[in-house]
Amino acid sequence: MLNDAQNAKLLSKLRRAMEVFEPYIFTKVAQLPFVMYETAERLEKIPETSLFAPPAQRPSGFEWGGEGNYCWFLTQYTPPESLAGQPLYLYPELGGYEAMLWVDGQPYGTYATKIVVTRHGNHYCDRICAAAAPGMPIALAIEFYAGHYVVGEQPFERRVHRDFRFTAKQISVCTKNQAVLDFILDLRVLLQLVEKLPDISFRRAELLNVLTQVHSVLYYDPEAVDAGTWLSSLAEARRIMAPALSCRNGTSAPTAALIGHSHIDTAWLWTLEETTKKIARTAANQFNLLDQYPEYRFIQSAAYHTWLMEQHYPQIFEQLQRRVAEGRFELNGAVWVECDCNIPSGESLVRQFLWGTRYIRSRFGVEQTAFWLPDTFGYSAALPQIMRGFGVTGFLTTKLAWNDTNRFPYETFVWRGIDGSCVNAHFFVIDTWPDPAGLLERIEGIGYKDHIARKQAFSERLIAFGYGDGGGGPQFEMIEAARRLQNLEGCPNVEYTSVNDFVEKLEAVSHTLPVYDGELYLELHRGTLTAKQQIKKNNRMAENLLRMMELSLTRQAIASRNPADGNVLHPLWNTLLVNQFHDILPGSCIAPANDRSLRDMAELLQTGTELLRSWFAPAQNCYTVLNPLDEPCKDVFYLPEIAPGMTASDPAVTLQPVTLADGQAATAVYGLERPALGAAVLHLVPGKAHEPESPFVYTGRTLLTPLLEVELDETGHIVSLITRADGMQWAGAPMNTLLLAEDVSAGWDGWDIDADCLMKLHPAGCLTEQKVTVDGSREFRLHSRYDLGTASCLEQDMIFRANSTLIEWQTVLHWHEKHRVLKASFPTNLRAKNVRHEIQFGYIERPTTANNVIEQAMFERCNHRYTDLSEPGRGLSIFNDCKYGISVQGGTMALTLAKGGTRPDERGDEGIYSFRYGIQPHTGGFSAEVVRRGMRFDRLPVILESNAPAGTFLMTDCRSVIVDSVKPCEDVQNAVIVRLYECEGSRTGTFSLFVGFPAKEAVQCDLAENELHPVELASMAPLGPFEIRTIKIKY
Repeated sequence: MLNDAQNAKLLSKLRRAMEVFEPYIFTKVAQLPFVMYETAERLEKIPETSLFAPPAQRPSGFEWGGEGNYCWFLTQYTPPESLAGQPLYLYPELGGYEAMLWVDGQPYGTYATKIVVTRHGNHYCDRICAAAAPGMPIALAIEFYAGHYVVGEQPFERRVHRDFRFTAKQISVCTKNQAVLDFILDLRVLLQLVEKLPDISFRRAELLNVLTQVHSVLYYDPEAVDAGTWLSSLAEARRIMAPALSCRNGTSAPTAALIGHSHIDTAWLWTLEETTKKIARTAANQFNLLDQYPEYRFIQSAAYHTWLMEQHYPQIFEQLQRRVAEGRFELNGAVWVECDCNIPSGESLVRQFLWGTRYIRSRFGVEQTAFWLPDTFGYSAALPQIMRGFGVTGFLTTKLAWNDTNRFPYETFVWRGIDGSCVNAHFFVIDTWPDPAGLLERIEGIGYKDHIARKQAFSERLIAFGYGDGGGGPQFEMIEAARRLQNLEGCPNVEYTSVNDFVEKLEAVSHTLPVYDGELYLELHRGTLTAKQQIKKNNRMAENLLRMMELSLTRQAIASRNPADGNVLHPLWNTLLVNQFHDILPGSCIAPANDRSLRDMAELLQTGTELLRSWFAPAQNCYTVLNPLDEPCKDVFYLPEIAPGMTASDPAVTLQPVTLADGQAATAVYGLERPALGAAVLHLVPGKAHEPESPFVYTGRTLLTPLLEVELDETGHIVSLITRADGMQWAGAPMNTLLLAEDVSAGWDGWDIDADCLMKLHPAGCLTEQKVTVDGSREFRLHSRYDLGTASCLEQDMIFRANSTLIEWQTVLHWHEKHRVLKASFPTNLRAKNVRHEIQFGYIERPTTANNVIEQAMFERCNHRYTDLSEPGRGLSIFNDCKYGISVQGGTMALTLAKGGTRPDERGDEGIYSFRYGIQPHTGGFSAEVVRRGMRFDRLPVILESNAPAGTFLMTDCRSVIVDSVKPCEDVQNAVIVRLYECEGSRTGTFSLFVGFPAKEAVQCDLAENELHPVELASMAPLGPFEIRTIKIKY
């Protein structure tokens, strides 16, 4: 018997033997001549043969490539009689990064070299026929992508910039030596069990004895003996290993529920265009594997990815329909794209589910049961209610295993949202093999942190194995490995499942699972709330624009008594939903993908604005002002500078000339009352209105408004803020202090802000200019210019209004900093243990303290339109129009304005950006008024040169019930969908929904717009805290 050191040496020899024999899995039986065609186009079918040429006739011969280019290879093979009935495989050695195999004109497989396994890519030899037919030619085509440069993802990382040129060597037809493959995988299983099982295990000792016998019979050098000799030694070794591989588990062994998967980012280190090809290659490869392994199952998520196949690869789409009907290729996931869940609005998240579930149902007749979202950077507490509204009961992710501070307490649990809705959640695995090492690590916890720690809760884990992002999904070796683990002693049990079946299993045991209440905060990637700020602003503007377009479209349909048809908006919605993908919207893509998003969203905004204007007849000397709010409003809005000698026909309306922060002349309009979700018209007539005196008194350091007393320091920051009505002081230290810090993260440069970054924050704004630009009867503006960092500056107007306690900062940021983060800090004298941050359909309370490691990890949080810090009798809100990152410590709120990570987009976030934020104190604690003020700050009126007044369209008589969306029905009909929600976190009483048009009938629906029961608009049932309610009003 060998000692431990000798055993270790023997095991190392056996591990090496797997590599030695691996090249013998396939035997090359023919070398094929081929012709080549290079192109920069992303073709979706095999090019015309006239475009191809033999290498000898090409200027570059066998050499091909160049960054971003493709090369097609054509050949064919006619099997000889000697190979009759045998499976045949194709092994190209052509260079390249990723490839699609076509057999007889059909997409058939993939080749991937991005993940190198021993001497080749992880997908390197694909089956081209199940049984060779002698004399029958097989037409073969391969499209190889050369690849493109990515500088890196980590700070300062700079990968070698290759020329992406390759030399095509050969294309070989092969047969498979199953005996060699079986030996390697049998040996792999036993070696991994020995590696992972504890030293004191008798099972491990038994396996050591078996492997010692294997060593005794095995020839390690196949080149030193004839093939028959070493093949016989492999067969004898397998005979020795067989009893050890047939030992069965006890009934208490945990279970690995297996399904193949390839997580494909809609864009990330590649563009949307290349994603289409990654999806096609992966699907074709999985079809091939499904044909070879009858037990195998595969899941594809993201309905948009399936839609891309319908649009670009109809052959793959037709196969998808057939495979889904057969039951082993599963389409699940529920949403259109695997979206970010922090930044999109509540209605955007609803549309992700609405589009995803409707599309899969319409094309495949399949219902979605799981929200499949492995890689998104945190999960809003509004999601359980949205999921339930679509009948989606299971939430599946992997991302919280990435936490940088705390281990999440559960792997399987009931997740309760802000309204009390519950779904079943499970943290599955996507980055492991279905082999003993992977399963013992991820289930038992042997040598790995991400495992089932709460073993009492649930003894199963979903293992979605396979390489993603163009890696082609599972390899045949993975499926073969899983075959050896059926009830194998020492290893978790394995069984193939579907995601649908797994979710049903969770539902069956949900009453026994622990409950987690609240958001699933990811302790990582906090900088994605701020990175690429124009992408985030475009998202907010597009959400607001589409909301107004749907409102106008439904109003016009009702007026004309025609069905409300939203199909004209579908291309715009598609653009928005795709750009909410969890790397696009967070700003963590490469430069070309970021630029594509900026172009697409700019086009959405332009097209949408022009389309909205086209619905209104033009008129002169009047402006139609559309009110996006579900309450009457006469807040200020701004027009281009009105010509001298013109004034408002309504004496209650005041026009004040102003100069905006960017230097443009404009006219501020005060006092025009707009009906709820309606429109008012501003008529201009010749004349000169009386100019009241300014009520503002400014001395250079102090400003007295009708409602506020403000004192400034020498840098223009607010050092004293007093509300005159009650004499209350609000400032705890200089407010609107611009803080700058070096922001070099430990990893994930464009994604992360680390806690130690906050230690470096320091006042950094150097005031270079300050002047009064507006001092009128209704509005006062103090313009300031600050130099920041090495090359940046910030210009902003601090705006005070005579009738409001709101202080607004209209800002233009010239940002040229890299590895810097910028915040605007607002220290208050408020003391509250928790702060409210708006999220979708409500808010979440987070601590203002850092008493423990969980609180300490939440140093950067997400907010939508407002964050509110309130004591029981008073509070202060901070509002924004496109800033999602904020930190709160004690009484200080600091809104994050910019971040300059340089990977994977090494340009950082340089540019000129405009945005607004503001603060407003309030008497009394938090209430629905804060929510409505946030909406008034963000949802600005739409102004059209038209004469189209419109009365109140919809409005409730309960201040905490918001009419959030008004839209056409997805199934076009004479009806409108109205989405309400309770915003205050308080149960309401019975309330009324006023409708400004003749309504025939009202029906409550689920979020999928399925009718549930009739309702009386004048007596609506109470809403629970943060409850969403969808009403269909027929006309």
